Amino acid sequence: MPTAQLTGAAQHCLVQVRGRTAGSGFLAAPGYVVTCAHVAGATGNLIQLFWQGSELRGTVLAASAAPAYDGLWPYPDLAIVELQDPPQGHPCAWWHDQIPLGGQQLAAVGYSDKYRYEPEVLTSAFTYQGDQFLDGGLMLRLKQDEVTPGMSGGPVLNLSTGGVCAVVKATRMDSTDMGGLATPVGALRCLDPTAYRALVRAHDAFHAADLRWPDVPAPEGASHGRTRLPPRAQRMLFGLLAAAPTPAPESLLPAFRDAAGRYATAPQMPLHEHRDVISELEAFAAWNHRIPGTLLHVAAVARELPGLSAEKLRFWIQMRGDSLGLDVHDLARHLEAPAAHPAVMRSVMIRLKPSAVDPSSYHVAMWRYEGPDAISPAAAESAALPLLEALAQARGLLPEQLAILGRSSGDPVMVELIVPQELMEQDFDGWKPWARKAWSSLGRRHPVVLRDLERFDDDELHQYWRSRWNRFTAEVASGGLPMALACNDEADQEVLEGWIESEPSLAALVLASSLRRPSSGAVLEVALASGVPVILWRRSDLHDCSSSAYSECPSRIPRGCPVSKDAEPCPAEAFFTNLRTDVAVAPPSQWPERVRQLRGKAAATPASGHHAQDLVLLWDDPERRLPDAPLRYA
Repeated sequence: MPTAQLTGAAQHCLVQVRGRTAGSGFLAAPGYVVTCAHVAGATGNLIQLFWQGSELRGTVLAASAAPAYDGLWPYPDLAIVELQDPPQGHPCAWWHDQIPLGGQQLAAVGYSDKYRYEPEVLTSAFTYQGDQFLDGGLMLRLKQDEVTPGMSGGPVLNLSTGGVCAVVKATRMDSTDMGGLATPVGALRCLDPTAYRALVRAHDAFHAADLRWPDVPAPEGASHGRTRLPPRAQRMLFGLLAAAPTPAPESLLPAFRDAAGRYATAPQMPLHEHRDVISELEAFAAWNHRIPGTLLHVAAVARELPGLSAEKLRFWIQMRGDSLGLDVHDLARHLEAPAAHPAVMRSVMIRLKPSAVDPSSYHVAMWRYEGPDAISPAAAESAALPLLEALAQARGLLPEQLAILGRSSGDPVMVELIVPQELMEQDFDGWKPWARKAWSSLGRRHPVVLRDLERFDDDELHQYWRSRWNRFTAEVASGGLPMALACNDEADQEVLEGWIESEPSLAALVLASSLRRPSSGAVLEVALASGVPVILWRRSDLHDCSSSAYSECPSRIPRGCPVSKDAEPCPAEAFFTNLRTDVAVAPPSQWPERVRQLRGKAAATPASGHHAQDLVLLWDDPERRLPDAPLRYA
């Protein structure tokens, strides 16, 4: 296609903008103009525009925030302007989110008064020189032609795809061929989500029906393997998605991972629409599986839609599959509804791992767990930090991750702390991570459980751990109670191991007192090594529950207390009995929530000495594992 045809189409959509300053913009959708924020000004500004000799009025619907000081406006320096009385049937530029390849030819159009007193339309031809990060956002570097004053806000065309790929932002040096910087058009996603959705849905619906924008044919000899969507196929698809209900924003990142693979690096910019997911999937150069990720995602969307909307998407998938030569049976399988899966308790997993160099320092890592195939890294693993700094970092990251998971369901999100044994007396459930809710503790608002770090690192422990967990779930389901009380007697660890190993059904253990007592710490160490998956105790309970004081406790191990006629009722036995009544009658999956409710009751009656005061739950489900892949930023 001749370059002149594309630049002519772009010029026909070009507008002159007089807002905070003079510049350019382009008609991006019926009734909408896209330009730079430093040209249009702040959200709510009334601005003047000119198109084809007609004066127009518009309101800045959304714009990047102004800089705190003089200088370039912060990323993305974009604005969406809504026209008050748009011209009937005006054209709209078609944009394509794909970042150009190095060396590709680009063209920019805009207004400039450099050569005449009145601004006139100029066209510049550039070579894409690669990207550059500015204020944390990706910019395109343009070179080998001039970016003149007044072109800011004008469209940059990718001559290989035929779409607007960026918006002119700044010149490197006036009156030279050093070019300048442009903001990728996909960075519109960084603006107000409501304004962005209105713009993009109007744009996509327009270009699905209006064929005035010229197509760029695929290069000769292009592979039919995993090529990106041709312009016409993309316009049709985006038009269908624009007519579908707006997706829940929190569903889009999991949907991206489902299509791209669980270890794919998450997008750098927010996802607001299905077309954003597809734009990110299209950025992948190749696919490891037979069906491209774009088709997998569209198939998932089609399964969620009713009636005619779903049928249209299925027809589009079949047409695209035919053009790629894909197996019809594979396509049909992905279009079918997947088998129902049991509900999974969502959680934030926090791992505190001692440094191999300095065991008194800890590495902090965090994940969002939504199922065995949906584990998203929430932050890269930290450097080794002193304990107090490590705890503060984990506590500071937690509220945002809880909020992300909490948007998709009303059920409390669990917090799983994967820690070494020396940290199991930390007051994790007592954390108060919400700055505006200083009274609110983590353990009352969310189920908080401990997990044993060593079990994740030592494969030898897995078989005992899994075996006892399976017995635990089976016994509870059948009405049994595989639970016992470990008292603070003088039994050594060999005796404790003998008792635990002689009772293979034992899966839940109650410690008589805090781990600050050496005897409880010894029981914990043996129980974890023997695979006991559930252990409860109270941090504040330091009483000496000696085997010489209480006789014939029917639930304790080891058994065989000497008789003491003057002994008072055993507090450990009372603690154990209360927990059996409150917790052990529930299925294993509900124990964390039962303990959360008990913590609330204990806080509501502080003077009563409630048995759940400072209650700790170690709850180690072997099916809830961490991913093996290295962390990447989410």
